[in-house]
Amino acid sequence: MDITVAAASVQISVGDGPQDVDPLLLKAIHDTNPTLSETNVFALDAEALQGAVNTAKGKYFEYLVVDRLNQGQQVGPLVLEPGQQAVLADSMTQPGWDLRIVDEHGAAVEYLQLKATDSVAYIRTALERYPDIQILASGEVADSGLVLDSGITDQELRAHVELGVDAVDVSLTENFLDHFHPLLPLAAMTMYEGHRLWVGQKSMDGFKLALARRSQRIVFTQSIGAAVYAMDGGLLSFPVAIAGGLVFDRTINQAAIATSYHSHQGRLLALRLLQQERQLSKEI
Repeated sequence: MDITVAAASVQISVGDGPQDVDPLLLKAIHDTNPTLSETNVFALDAEALQGAVNTAKGKYFEYLVVDRLNQGQQVGPLVLEPGQQAVLADSMTQPGWDLRIVDEHGAAVEYLQLKATDSVAYIRTALERYPDIQILASGEVADSGLVLDSGITDQELRAHVELGVDAVDVSLTENFLDHFHPLLPLAAMTMYEGHRLWVGQKSMDGFKLALARRSQRIVFTQSIGAAVYAMDGGLLSFPVAIAGGLVFDRTINQAAIATSYHSHQGRLLALRLLQQERQLSKEI
């Protein structure tokens, strides 16, 4: 019971992980920072991490716009006509435009620049370079009259991206602690043993011994399961934790048997010596 409850409670998570983040946001983070992984984002310094957020924010904006348009939703003043589709540029460094709208035959109907920014100066620079391509931008620069208002704010995008980076920016230790929950099985075990003590099925010494022994088993099982889960073991943590708990139990049992054997061996030897002494005293 101890091992099963401890192994099962490993998968209770107290925080958000990558599985809780918008898939489009995760794609934006990974696509704009291909050298990063879920295990090394936390190693970035503050400046590099902010750079990762800024680049992912722009790409997330692009993914949101394309996804909403292709789902038939309106983004600012834009809505696709029947047969049309929004397509992002294949290259992240595509000059001039970021999105094109194509008809049912694949012919381009319109090109757009997509800008997630709160800087009007940045918008002016983009228009100076490509004056014939309209800009769909975040809400903060909509009042400038230079862009189409997407209805999505730069502040909203930044907040989402920072939460997403936080979710993947988890060290092994933090991930382990998120899934290390020994209190629940410890509480259940304590209540069970306390009931046995209350009804007289166990002595106080037996109660203390059971608490010590079963607590060690629970904490060990939880540690094994949480470690496997933290290393992306997923559901594998459950059987591994159970196996670890059983190995721990067997090891403790063997140690107890060995201790008991040596203890009784000493008593038997002392008894034998006493018998020999008595026998010798009679013969004298």
